[in-house]
Amino acid sequence: MLKIAHTICPSCSVGCGVNLIIKNQEAVGTYPYKRHPVNQGKNCKKGRDSFHILNENRLENPLIKKTGLEQVSWDDALGAAGSKMKSYSPSEIGIIASGNCTNKEYETLKKFAKSMGVENVGYNAGTVPSFDFETATLDDVENSSTIMIIGDVLKENPLLGRRVILAHENGANIISVDLFEKTLTGINSDEYIQVESMSEFSEISKKILPQLNESSTVLIENLKTREEFENVLKIFQDSDAKILPVLEDCNSRGAMNHLPALNKDELKEILEKVKLLYVVGDDPASYLGESMKNLDFIITEGYSVTETVLMSDVVLPGTCWAEKSGSFTSTTGETQKISKIVEAPGDAKDDVNIMMELAEKTGLEL
Repeated sequence: MLKIAHTICPSCSVGCGVNLIIKNQEAVGTYPYKRHPVNQGKNCKKGRDSFHILNENRLENPLIKKTGLEQVSWDDALGAAGSKMKSYSPSEIGIIASGNCTNKEYETLKKFAKSMGVENVGYNAGTVPSFDFETATLDDVENSSTIMIIGDVLKENPLLGRRVILAHENGANIISVDLFEKTLTGINSDEYIQVESMSEFSEISKKILPQLNESSTVLIENLKTREEFENVLKIFQDSDAKILPVLEDCNSRGAMNHLPALNKDELKEILEKVKLLYVVGDDPASYLGESMKNLDFIITEGYSVTETVLMSDVVLPGTCWAEKSGSFTSTTGETQKISKIVEAPGDAKDDVNIMMELAEKTGLEL
């Protein structure tokens, strides 16, 4: 039996609508979401391929490290995790999340950390600092007279790039800056400025700023360092242009509303302070490497097998985006609901329920 169900693409932060094609309770493909206001019936390759996330390298049962990772009951896994958490002081515990959780999960995780008195908590925000100003909307981008782009937005975020192309067709002037000789965004710009590093940008910006006004939009994609991002952001905040930081993960903006936005160095600092790490939806072992080896105990909650899972002491199998209900907040600040479409594999549980049950085993009230 085939059915088609609406959801939000989990592949980036633009918030595109996608339809999952379900056959016998398994996602087998996607179909364009014709009436969705963000992508208007278009999906990029990442969106078209998003259904694979539901089927690849999935965690299905709770695991505890003995001679290796071995399947156990939920009661045993949660009991082991809760007992270990109670044996450490709050200052010895760290909590790291990704930008791919739901808003409800961030809210619950924040309560969990507060109830335990854990201050070493945050999510992997890449190089984007926390911000609270009103950003440009997709309509602002499409109706701009001038668009300034830092990074290769057309390649990394094609449906946001489509709004840039539509603006260009309506007469907008497109200026882009990047480190490479040729980029997809650069090829489609009226003016492309290649720089050796973003430290050159403050000088270049003196020529660009006079071209920006209240009908202009600035798109800032993920830069190499937080310092670069903050410097570029400050330059454009002095103009009348609307600004849109293009965040990496599907709910990075939602995470920012609940948890500290941490870069790699700040995450390493957490690992240097703590002995027990609780990971939710992230894979810090893939980018923090050796820093993970100093930990006494690792609890990982997630839906797929990762480097962090393989070195964990307790693994709590959670749900993928189409297996739960909740909401994501896009890079423009729009919050959209998602609904459960398919059942999670094996004995995996809803992530909020996992957090609540772990809190109970730890003796907390959320």
